Amino acid sequence: MKIRPLLYISFLFVIAACKKDKESDSAPSISFTQTSGYSQTLPVNIVFTASAPTADNVTWDFGDGTTGQGLTVNHSYSSFGGYKVKATATKSGLSSSNSKDIPVTFYRRAVIKKIDVLQTPTLKPGGLDWDPGNLPDLNYSIVFPGDTTYVSGTVLNNAETGSFNVVPSQGTFILNEDIKFNIYDKDVGNVPDKELMGTVRFKFTSVIPDTTVYVDSVQVNSGALRLILKFEFQQ
Repeated sequence: MKIRPLLYISFLFVIAACKKDKESDSAPSISFTQTSGYSQTLPVNIVFTASAPTADNVTWDFGDGTTGQGLTVNHSYSSFGGYKVKATATKSGLSSSNSKDIPVTFYRRAVIKKIDVLQTPTLKPGGLDWDPGNLPDLNYSIVFPGDTTYVSGTVLNNAETGSFNVVPSQGTFILNEDIKFNIYDKDVGNVPDKELMGTVRFKFTSVIPDTTVYVDSVQVNSGALRLILKFEFQQ
């Protein structure tokens, strides 16, 4: 009768020890924040602050060929552009990383002016026509960060390609936010429906202007779907 409590205590000790070992064998999690990279002049100083409670060490790749170390670091960028910054947390030989696209620019946002649909899938999955006997009727939507969606009221009837003009107030994006463009076949006949033809994802960070090159359009691809986005940068 006295043995069972001892065995039970030993069993609990083994469980606790295993749990502790499992936690110690896990790679530390990491996230980070940063101050703004918007400035009218160079250089631009950005402060990066990591959150990695269990890490022994945090290292940084600032995306411009330089590195750093520590929970909080200051880094100076000498050129405008989009930089992929990566923070890595290490503990007991295990590591994990978190990356962000950081804009260093004299512009704060971009406004979509036009979407040129260059190519759409010719057939549905399974080899069926989008509209039997007719070309698809193109329509689009833009998904903003936070899953807020703007749906175009314009339809390009019987068109595989074409251009949509975008209302500027519905097409303003912060430079480092993710944007999603959906292209649909929207039937407007007796039995209206809407079928997704494809999706492209885009982020303006990679095309922000520098002091010598100004980009006002960019082509984005997603399989059989190809778009040209025409835009302008704004303060």
